[in-house]
Amino acid sequence: MLPVSEFIEMARGRVSSDDLRSRAPRRFGTPGQNAPVVIWNICMHCNMTCPHCYAAAVAEPSPTDLTTAEGIDLLDQLADCGVRIVIFSGGEPLLRPDLFDLLTHAKRRGISPQLSSNGVFIDAAVAAKLSEAGVAYVGVSIDGRADWNDAYRGWPGGHAAALRGLHAAKGAGMKTGLRMTLTGKNADQLDGMLELTREAGIDRFYVSHLVYSGRGYKVAKDDLSRAEVRRVLFGLFESAESLIDAGEALRIVTGSNDSDGVLLLHWIETRYGVDAAAAIRELLLLRGGNSAGERVLNIDSRGRVHPDQFWRAAVLGDVRREPFAKILEHPLRKQLGQRLENITGRCAACSEREICRGSHRERALAIYRDAWASDPACVMEDREIGIATLQAAAEQRG
Repeated sequence: MLPVSEFIEMARGRVSSDDLRSRAPRRFGTPGQNAPVVIWNICMHCNMTCPHCYAAAVAEPSPTDLTTAEGIDLLDQLADCGVRIVIFSGGEPLLRPDLFDLLTHAKRRGISPQLSSNGVFIDAAVAAKLSEAGVAYVGVSIDGRADWNDAYRGWPGGHAAALRGLHAAKGAGMKTGLRMTLTGKNADQLDGMLELTREAGIDRFYVSHLVYSGRGYKVAKDDLSRAEVRRVLFGLFESAESLIDAGEALRIVTGSNDSDGVLLLHWIETRYGVDAAAAIRELLLLRGGNSAGERVLNIDSRGRVHPDQFWRAAVLGDVRREPFAKILEHPLRKQLGQRLENITGRCAACSEREICRGSHRERALAIYRDAWASDPACVMEDREIGIATLQAAAEQRG
C-alpha cells in the first residue's frame, strides 16, 4: 500500500519523516524485520461474482474450510510467532458463522483483526459486534457507480448496501476504506468514486491495480496501458494535493503495484524539489517495495500458506500438516528476501529497483510463466529508470 496523501503532506512540510515512521513502524521497516501481516481467507464462498476476484470465490461454502477449532489453533500459532495483524478476508468473511468467535480470539491473543468485505451485510448491529470483537479497520470494495458496480459485481443493490455498511462501520468507531479495483472498464468512474468517498466521510480511498490472479487472469486484457494508468495516477496525486489544501480528512492510497512509489517520487521531485524527494526516497527504501512472502503472507481457507493472497501457485506449507513456525522457514521466503538478486529482464536493469523490488511476481508469472521476470504492469518509462541509457551503452559496445 502506497500512502500517497501522507507522502505529499510530507513533501509540503505538513508532517515529518519521523511522524510517518512513528505512525506506521511496521510499514517503514526493513522487509523481514517484523513478523508478517497475515491475510486469511477464512472462506471461499461469496454472494458476489466479481470478474476480477483473485480468489475465484464460489457461491456455496466448502467442506474443506478450516473448522472453528482449527481456526482458533491457527490464531494461537500466529500469535506465538509474533503476528500482530490479521486481515480477515474471503470470499465474503461475514458469510462465515463463526467469524465473531475468530475475531474475538484474535483480539484476546494480542492480534489486531481487520476486515476486508463487500460490505453488504454490515448494518448497525453487525458493525457494533465487529467493533466489540476488536476490528479497527473495515475495507469495503465498490468498483464504480451504482448501476455499473451492481451489474459488474453481480449483486443488485450492492452499491447502496456497501455504502450503508461503510457508514455503519464508521458509526461504530472503526476506520473505513473504500477500495476500487482499477481496470479499463471503470477508469472513467474514478473521479466520481473519489468524490463519493469524500462525501460519505470515509477515511481512505484505496485504488488497487488489477492483479492477474484467479478470475483476474481472465480479465487481464482489461488492464490499463502504461500511458493510461500514468494519467490516472497523476490525477490521483493532484487530487490528494487538493484534498490536503482543502483540509479534508480523506486520504488516498494505491495498492498492488509498487512502481507507483517510483512515479510518485519523480512527481514530487518535479513539483517540490530534490530535497523533498530525497526524504521520501528514504522512506520508500525503508518501506521496501513489494514484500510478498516476507512482511506479508496469505493463508487460504484450506490452511495453505502463500506468499500473498494473489500468488496461489506458490505454496509454502499447510497449517493442517505442519506448524506455522516451520512454514516460516520455507526456502522461498529466503529467495524473496533476496529478490533483487533473482529478478531478471527490465526489473533487473531498473535504476529504481530497490524502491519497488520488482513489484508483483504474480503478474510476471501470469504473463511470462516466470516468477522472476519483470512485472508487465510497471508504470515507469525506460528513460525514467535508466534502461534506455543501458540499452544505448550496450548497442555502442555491440
